[in-house]
Amino acid sequence: MSRESSDDASSPLSNPQAYELPLSQSATIQVGAERIGDDLAEDAGEGLPKLRTRYLLAIYITQLTLYIAFIVPIAFSLAIRVAQVAPDNRDAILAIAVGLPGLFVVIGTPLVGMFSDRTRSRFGRRRPWLLFGSILGLVGSALIALTGDVASLVIGWCIAYTGYGITSSMLNTHLGDNLPVLQRGRVMGILGAITQIAPILGISVAGALVASPIGLFLLPAGIAFVGGLFFTLVMRDPKVNTPRPELKISRVFEGFYFNPRRYPNLAWVWISKACVFLAISMSSLYGVYLLTTRLGLTAAEVGALLATTGLLGVVTGILGAVGSGYLSDKLKTRKPFLVFSAVVIGVSMVVTGTSTSIPQYVIGGLLLSLSIGVYGSVDQALALDVLPRDTDENGRFLAIIGIGSTLPQAIGPFAAGLVLALGSGNYTVVYVVGAVVAVVGALLIIPITAGRRADLATHSIQLVK
Repeated sequence: MSRESSDDASSPLSNPQAYELPLSQSATIQVGAERIGDDLAEDAGEGLPKLRTRYLLAIYITQLTLYIAFIVPIAFSLAIRVAQVAPDNRDAILAIAVGLPGLFVVIGTPLVGMFSDRTRSRFGRRRPWLLFGSILGLVGSALIALTGDVASLVIGWCIAYTGYGITSSMLNTHLGDNLPVLQRGRVMGILGAITQIAPILGISVAGALVASPIGLFLLPAGIAFVGGLFFTLVMRDPKVNTPRPELKISRVFEGFYFNPRRYPNLAWVWISKACVFLAISMSSLYGVYLLTTRLGLTAAEVGALLATTGLLGVVTGILGAVGSGYLSDKLKTRKPFLVFSAVVIGVSMVVTGTSTSIPQYVIGGLLLSLSIGVYGSVDQALALDVLPRDTDENGRFLAIIGIGSTLPQAIGPFAAGLVLALGSGNYTVVYVVGAVVAVVGALLIIPITAGRRADLATHSIQLVK
């Protein structure tokens, strides 16, 4: 894929806080598709020294252990634990337990990034925060595993998820500090595959431990803590003696705004992306309960089915990412792929939401992963295409685009809970509404002037000066 990988300011890696943070298992396919798409980009330029294979292996291990503890609870374990603790109110509590931590991460991750930039400890800038995040993840997960009330469950997951978000952010920031351009494509491609595979491994283990809260939460948290601790010991993060950057918290929030009239393409990309990710988040919340109530599966059977579907989904997701990325570059157009994928996301939700058999559920899941793979790869390319060219603020605009995925994912569980309540507890209604939102996201792609009908150097047309 022809990206501006030689231009450091145009790469998401040059602004690690802009990285999209997956808040559901489905979203890991999208993030993985973006990173696998980066693997197809042409490597260019020298700069930082190459990272050794052993050091990269340590990064891969840390990513693997982190995402086992990071995503598995959202995809499986939290639903099981909520049903054990509060079976009569499980739908509402699950929405709160998943959505509330997402809001903390959306707000807190940029702040932690700023604080880490200002850190001047003898252990480096990123290492103390990465270790702090790993500790928070372990403490929060232990609170869930060792207590049996709703408040402890919600508070524990808020603590754990915030910790995992900090760890993920610091790992990405460390890559931004040290990963040379010539290694970015390959490394990000491998990390994209790990992002998708790790939750499947975790669900496979969790499915066999559904009767044990310690097995569901403390075991993966312990694995993630060991992985984080291991990397803090081998991490090359020397002390920085340069003056601390100016700390202005207001600058973080000011950076989330832009004039949509001045940059209409960027605005359409943002709102379309927000709709698609809102739909994905809504559809991923109640999958466990749909399978247990409608298809009569046990928790262990649900875990096995989710792991199997997820493994097949990795294959279809990678095929979608690689195929669409290649074709969109060859055809020099993005929009048809995005419109198609967003519509198929909606179709997959209807197929899943109306499932009356395991094969139908699997087909819905595979359609979803295929379409998300297509969307993730091409969406990232389009986002880079529409970056404003009249300003040297690519990092800020990439952060804004990233919020277009993370904020809807945080809001999605609350929206799903509200729709379920209005729909008298019918899970199908949640999936159908999510499908409508995804199709709306597809329609909002149409006004974007990119690809064949636009000058690739000046996508974002200035309407006001």
